[in-house]
Order: sequence, then C-alpha cells, then structure tokens
Amino acid sequence: MKELIHSKPDLLITVVGIGGCGCNTINMLYENGLSQQVNLIAVNTDLAALNTLQVENRILIGENLTNGYGAGSNPDVGLKAAEESEELLTNAIKNSDIVIITAGFGGGTGTGASPLVARIARELNINCLAIVTLPFESEGKLRMDFALQGIKDIKDPIHAYITLSNDLLLKGLGGNVGLFAAFNHSNEVLKNLLVSLVQMLTETGYVNVDKNDFSRILSYEGESILGVGKAETEELAFDALDQALNNPLVSIANIDTAKGIIFQLFCKSEPKLSTYNGLIDHIREKITNKSVLIVPGVTLEPNLSSEIEILIVASGIVSLSSEPNETNFSKVIEDDCLSDNLFYDELTSNNSKEQSYTDIPAITRKLRAKQLIGEKNA
Repeated sequence: MKELIHSKPDLLITVVGIGGCGCNTINMLYENGLSQQVNLIAVNTDLAALNTLQVENRILIGENLTNGYGAGSNPDVGLKAAEESEELLTNAIKNSDIVIITAGFGGGTGTGASPLVARIARELNINCLAIVTLPFESEGKLRMDFALQGIKDIKDPIHAYITLSNDLLLKGLGGNVGLFAAFNHSNEVLKNLLVSLVQMLTETGYVNVDKNDFSRILSYEGESILGVGKAETEELAFDALDQALNNPLVSIANIDTAKGIIFQLFCKSEPKLSTYNGLIDHIREKITNKSVLIVPGVTLEPNLSSEIEILIVASGIVSLSSEPNETNFSKVIEDDCLSDNLFYDELTSNNSKEQSYTDIPAITRKLRAKQLIGEKNA
C-alpha cells in the first residue's frame, strides 16, 4: 500500500500570482520547492518587480500600455494590461487541469487582471480557484473600494473564491507588530494554505482526494473558506481541526451552512481509526446542513513538520448567516443591523442592484459598513 504514495504526474496545477502580493507569494512557493510539483507563474505590470523574482515563468502584461512601470494602483489599467496580453495569459494556463489565482486586492494589477485570468480559465473549461487578500484598513477607503469591486468582478467567472482579511491578521499579531512583519506574516499564511492545497491535489494518499472531488466541491455556489491546523501529537488532532475551522484570518463565513467540505488529514505516522472517524464526526456535528458532502483524504507524509496537519476546504456557504469573528481593526459596532442596512443603501445608491447583497463576503460587508458609519459620524 505504501508504494501507492507518489506524486500524480498527470495532474497539472498552475498557480498564478498576479500583482505585487501575488508575485511575492509565488516567489515564496518557489523557495518552498513547489516548482517541482506545480506550474508557478508570476504576472505583473511592473518589470522591475518581476526581475527580482526567482521563479522562472514570469509574464509582463500590458507592456505597450504601461512600458513596464506598473498599473499605478489603478484596476482599470490592470485590466487593460491583461487584455493587451490575453494571448500570453491564455497560452500560459491552457494545458492546466486546475488554476489557482493568488493576488492582493486593492491595488491595480492584482485587482484588475485577476478577473480576466479567471474568465480565460472558465472559457478553457479549467477549474479555477482564487485566494485573494483584502487591504489593511490603514491603506484607506479607496483601496478597500477597489478590493470590493475586484471581488464583484471575479465572482462570476471564478468557480470559487476565498478572501483573507489582513486586518484580521492584527488580532493575532498585536498592535505593536511592524508593518513589514505584518505583510510577511500575511504572505506566510497564504503560502501555507497553498502548500497544503497543492500537496492534497498532487500526492496520492491512502484515502485520496482527486481532481473530480475538488471540482465537485468547487461547484457549490456561495462563499468558500480555507483553513489549516497543525498538532504536534495525535492526541491534539482535534485542536488542529479547530484551528482549521476557526482560523480568524480565513473564517470570513460561518461553516455551519456549507454544502461541500474537503477534509484532508496529513500525518507523519499511521493515525488511529478512532482519530480519523472522530475528526469527521466532529465536522458533521458543526454543520447544520445534514446533507453536506464531506470528502475525506488521508496522506502519510514522513517529512511533515508536525505530527498532524489538517486542511479544510468548504464551499456553498450562505453569506447572510455568516458573522465574522470580533476583530480589533476598529471599534465594535453595537448595532449590526444598522451597519448592514447602511452598506445595503450604499450598494443600491451606487446603481449596484445587479449585485446581490449576500454575494459580498460577510467580513467585507462589515469592514465597509464600519467605514461608512465612521464617515457618517465624523
């Protein structure tokens, strides 16, 4: 049986990092050795930034439009740059089985170009997942507005998207953390999520999650979440599961309403059957949707840094019932109904009626509503 544990050479996963944040993540994945398992591509409008990367596959988009000097924090420029280089982007991903987009939303290139890459993947009938970060509140209202628009633009062509809030990062790091340290930690969290996801898809295990399983989970409409938990001993496996389910950086939605869940267990040595069954039972106990599809996977990984590592991918989550964890990026709003109604009023006043209120991730709605309340009280 152990001879079955090997890489899947016939599955091509392409991870596309778009813009500054996305390219930094791609570089971290390259340094982590993932270029041997997946196709890593860095996409940017900034030639100087591309030239600092170690990854081999680098695509400068919009060369005629920007002359390689970047998108100037303008998503419209990022989109036009991607349109100019659409053939390059198409050729880069066309043979892929799965495309994973990683980008920081709020700037120009990542926000503007990511939806076009998602559309290309959709037209090529390639399963596509986007994992994007939201800006820090300190980066200003305009960047958050850009990020919200980017989410709106990508939600139709993408199969599933996951948003990570940088402001939620501050809860775990504390207010005295340095700016560069905060950005590096955000990239590190994103890298760890991607590494676990790639390992699940490329390594054959005793209980296997394959491409079709992944596609089935991505097919459920609604929000998605992604979490990783680790434990030093098997006895702490349930703590690792709780970490994966409740990670404040990625818990933008309430997993209770999920329609599909991938539960991937990585372990250094053979786990007890009771541990395996107990972990799955623990997940089912948390889900109010009793018809939820849970796809389990188990991979033996002797070189794992911890004894147990758990990856959770959940999709089809109902946004309306989602509530973000309490954070310290701004003062707590006492009346959540007021904040929700205020954000809804802004959506409709800005001629956004074609966008469902519940299509906006819960944490994003709260972030924007709190900003609006602050402006109203100013």
